[in-house]
Amino acid sequence: MMTKFTGLDSDVACECKTIKDPVDCTGFFHNHDGYEILLLLEGDLDVYTESGGKSLERGDLVCFCEYDFHRASLRSRKIYDRIVINVKDSALTAASSERMKLKDCFYGHKQVPLNVVRLNESEIAEFSAFAHALERCLGSDRPGDEILADAYLKLLMVMVNRKILSGATWQYREIMPEIVSQTFCYIEKHLTEEITLKKLEEYIHHNGTYISRCFKNITGISLQQFIIAKRVTLACRLLQQGYSPSDVCFQAGFNNYSNFSRTFSKQMGGLSPKQYQIQKR
Repeated sequence: MMTKFTGLDSDVACECKTIKDPVDCTGFFHNHDGYEILLLLEGDLDVYTESGGKSLERGDLVCFCEYDFHRASLRSRKIYDRIVINVKDSALTAASSERMKLKDCFYGHKQVPLNVVRLNESEIAEFSAFAHALERCLGSDRPGDEILADAYLKLLMVMVNRKILSGATWQYREIMPEIVSQTFCYIEKHLTEEITLKKLEEYIHHNGTYISRCFKNITGISLQQFIIAKRVTLACRLLQQGYSPSDVCFQAGFNNYSNFSRTFSKQMGGLSPKQYQIQKR
């Protein structure tokens, strides 16, 4: 089974990348133990979360919350030019002030299902300049560049927060198929229960094989893989809240501890539930 969880190697990561022949850049549904910002500069890209999907255009900036599942899917082999910033909760908390909580931009855009805004050309240029400087400083060992990296991160996050929290939004065409939206909805409501194709068929009123095929076309993974990954993500949240691993096992929908521990470790890069909990303290 493919790992759906991607642990961040550092508190902050920034990648400004242009791919001229994007053959294998389409990913599958995954999540991180941190927040993510994606700015599309050029390319034909569809982005999906459990909440919805959009065909991105130049200047579209998407904010993903920590542990939120998402996928970027290329529609063509045109040049793919984008900026991706990943940042852990602790780094955003440390960089925040009383008047501005830098995590707010990941939660504050409630008018549309996908947390996305569009930057104008001036804003694209400013964001790109800060991001390239951040990437350069993060990759440098020159004394003082760690201070500059912190400053550039703050500049970027203040810019994104002001843009999103200003209420700037517009209506866009939803590209998530209704049958997949209903599937996400059912899984969310019944995550800790037994989920079967038969129950999905009764809820959605479609053939189970067809539901599975539509789901995998959008997410890149099977229904069962997603359900397991969702349960592990729920377990992560519960462990961070201080629940014991044995209690979390059943609260997250697993039927025995041995299966839970083995599945958790496989999804989380070898960490046991207890090791993960200790690491997050």
